[in-house]
Amino acid sequence: MFISNTSKKIKKFMPEGLYSRSLLIIIIPIVILQGILTFVFLDRHWQLVTRKLSSAVASEITTFIDIEPILGIERITKLSDRLYDVDVKFFPNQKLLNNLPEPINLVENTLGKELSKILENNFWIDAHTYEKKVIVQIEKLNGVYEFTIPRRNVYATNSHIFLVWMVISSLLLVSVAVMFMRQQIKPIEKLSKAAQQFGLGMKMEDFKPSGASEVREAAEAYLKMQERIERFIEQRTLMLAGVSHDLRTPLTRLKLQIEMLSDDKTNKELLSDVNEMQKMLETYLDFAEDVTREKASKIDLELMIREIIKSDKKENKKINFNKKSTPVFFECRSIAMKRCITNLINNAGSYGNEVLVSLDENKDGIIISVEDDGPGIKKEDYDQAIKPFIRLDTSRNQNIPGSGLGLSISQDITSNHGGKMSMSESSLGGLKVSLNFPK
Repeated sequence: MFISNTSKKIKKFMPEGLYSRSLLIIIIPIVILQGILTFVFLDRHWQLVTRKLSSAVASEITTFIDIEPILGIERITKLSDRLYDVDVKFFPNQKLLNNLPEPINLVENTLGKELSKILENNFWIDAHTYEKKVIVQIEKLNGVYEFTIPRRNVYATNSHIFLVWMVISSLLLVSVAVMFMRQQIKPIEKLSKAAQQFGLGMKMEDFKPSGASEVREAAEAYLKMQERIERFIEQRTLMLAGVSHDLRTPLTRLKLQIEMLSDDKTNKELLSDVNEMQKMLETYLDFAEDVTREKASKIDLELMIREIIKSDKKENKKINFNKKSTPVFFECRSIAMKRCITNLINNAGSYGNEVLVSLDENKDGIIISVEDDGPGIKKEDYDQAIKPFIRLDTSRNQNIPGSGLGLSISQDITSNHGGKMSMSESSLGGLKVSLNFPK
């Protein structure tokens, strides 16, 4: 349970893209490894080098103290300054303070330990007052010796070279990783783009399998799948178009024969039936037509919807339009999109007396909804309602003419534009169909 919760929390902070995730997989171990190496090396480096330098300085100090009675303080001062860059002073008849501060840093601790090994006298070290100097005072019987030593003599000051090297090497490794991962991810991105475009009804002509063997195999499988889908669509189009075309001719002859008969009620009903059959055939042709051949263009959706409402407004039907204050533009196939919205409005007007068309735009995309005050559809029948040639007569009026393709055509057009069609209960009491298109 703990591991599962931890995994969920980590996923919230993980990037969504494969490229970003792959870089994290490479960069994070590099950073951790470099951090560990830096900490371990520098810690050991500072301690080792500082200890050796402190030991050498402690030896020099004891040497100066031992030979001072022989050479004198003046000669010792000149010698130490010339050879070791150390300033030596002597304060006769003085004592160190009894309450000296405790060592607070690495230099004071290390140098203090080394001096304790070879000196029996009291001493005091100040390595924090001055940035570039270390003060050492040693108490003797006749006074106090003060040594001003450059910090570089007792402390490893070249650690920045290692840090610079670590940073440069890390940047180099990350750069190589970025370039390598970019080359590996690029074929996957092309495959994803090709699949997206094919889903929107477009074909990526220059797409070829590339990259690692697994990616190439996936790309080749995708191309075979694309070929099968295209062949299936072509066969469906030809079949429905052929059937519809073959039926159109006898229906036209039948319509002419009926019109030539006497004008009575029966003939009018027959003529109405024939006209309805012609409309159904036209709907079949619309369903079979390959709308993806139409080129996309940016259109004003509000203007399109108003034109549809004006031209397709049904008699004795109230159609309201919930408009936006600002124009909503969408790049789509205008003829197909017009057909999609028209089908939804006609479907709503067939089953209800009041129709409400809404258009909205937010950060996620564009939403078009059509709802009515009709009998509606049960939630468990939503999926069935979208299927071709399906009419839910149990919940809708059986006497209403139609082919059962209106919602199917709208669904196909919506999917070809990368959108999603959903159904829900309308606030008017009937059915609400929503089209969601990403930006």
